[in-house]
Amino acid sequence: MGAMPIPPEKASIVLVAEPLWPSGSTVYARLLMRGLLGAGLAPRLAAPEPPPPGLFGKEEESALELFPGMMGGLLRPFVLRRLGRWARERKPSLIHGLSAFTAPICQKLANTLDLPYVLSVHHYQVAGALRVDGRCKGVLACSESIRENLVNDAHIPKELVRVVNIGIEPPAKPATPGGKDRLPLVATFAKLTPRKDIATFLRAARQVLDVLGGACQFLVVGEGPEEPALRALIRELKLEKQVTFAHPSVPHEQILADADVYVQTSKAEGFGISVLEAMAWGLPVVATSVGGLITLVRDGQTGFLVPVENPGAVAGKIMDLLADPGLRARMGESGRNLVTEQYSLQKMIGDTLQLYSEALGLATPPSGIYKFRSASGQYRAVAAENPPR
Repeated sequence: MGAMPIPPEKASIVLVAEPLWPSGSTVYARLLMRGLLGAGLAPRLAAPEPPPPGLFGKEEESALELFPGMMGGLLRPFVLRRLGRWARERKPSLIHGLSAFTAPICQKLANTLDLPYVLSVHHYQVAGALRVDGRCKGVLACSESIRENLVNDAHIPKELVRVVNIGIEPPAKPATPGGKDRLPLVATFAKLTPRKDIATFLRAARQVLDVLGGACQFLVVGEGPEEPALRALIRELKLEKQVTFAHPSVPHEQILADADVYVQTSKAEGFGISVLEAMAWGLPVVATSVGGLITLVRDGQTGFLVPVENPGAVAGKIMDLLADPGLRARMGESGRNLVTEQYSLQKMIGDTLQLYSEALGLATPPSGIYKFRSASGQYRAVAAENPPR
């Protein structure tokens, strides 16, 4: 086994996050923290607000420091000075901003501490919205769709941009939906904004229920500015008894373990980490054919891709899956295998460490192999797949 790409004296990494609200970027922060700790690094996470209860484990929470006002407000200059002092005490070798919103803070920290930095980007950027300077040694795009946006639309130098897919650890056993004694469950996770288009999900639910005679339950996990309008739409469609809203702090695994089908009706999606979670649990997916979802969902194999804002297409695919347990099982197994092979947490951490090593100017072993401690506590050998530039 080769040596880990990051030597102990360079293992202190300062991560900078936006507010840790329930979102894909917050899940990414948790996964990255877990993976870096498992790989033997010493990451410390700076964030303006804490994550929802139960989202971070004890080990990740112990490495979290809160700086209210870090992202804006009258006290921001004082907060950033305190952040700089805190970061200097950690003696880091590298700054890693976990979203494009953190770029200005990372630049300031990097200049203050005379360090390189890297950025992760999960959302589409317009020209001028994201700017990098000479201390930026890499931009991690969460999907090929985001990479193309960064290079072609945001005009980030292409030599800086690398795709590092988000990865997770699948549960030991896939979901085991209930039998004939309960109604099938169709779930979606989303921040309740126009971009996520939960209205299409609800209209599809109405069509499914019209065909099945009410014999199905639908669950929306999330909160956001669209919630009042969506609740009004539920009343208009007479879905009060079949659609339930759940707070986003509810552990996703509790829902995915009981669900039969997962649906994502976004109008735009940089990656789709909730879809990845559903696939890891062995659920078939119905998702709109946009952005990162086009790569993540293999149409006809791990689920179905449907047009945007088309409730009829969504409803039709949901009914196809509910009518055929064998199809659900085959698609669920294919999705779970895809996650294991191409979207594992080990692969994400391997590719991230490869970029860290290059940003620090370190010589990496030809194989890029290192040890990774999984959630079960077992160590395994993992290789980064992106070769050094």
